[in-house]
Amino acid sequence: MDTKAPPPPATDEANPLLTEKQVAAYLSITPRHLYSWRMAGFIPYYKIGRAIRFRKAEVDEALARMRVG
Repeated sequence: MDTKAPPPPATDEANPLLTEKQVAAYLSITPRHLYSWRMAGFIPYYKIGRAIRFRKAEVDEALARMRVG
């Protein structure tokens, strides 16, 4: 049985990785508020070394889950 590692995720030009500053501006919240949401598990993120990054589509999905009504 030939076992191969899964291919690396394709670079998604339409869904780039965003910085904390970019996501906070996109959501019109403070970076501190974004940090609170991230620590509470509301918004998924990636940790690359010391850098924190977000996928726009995942941020949009998280925002949709927070919708009331």
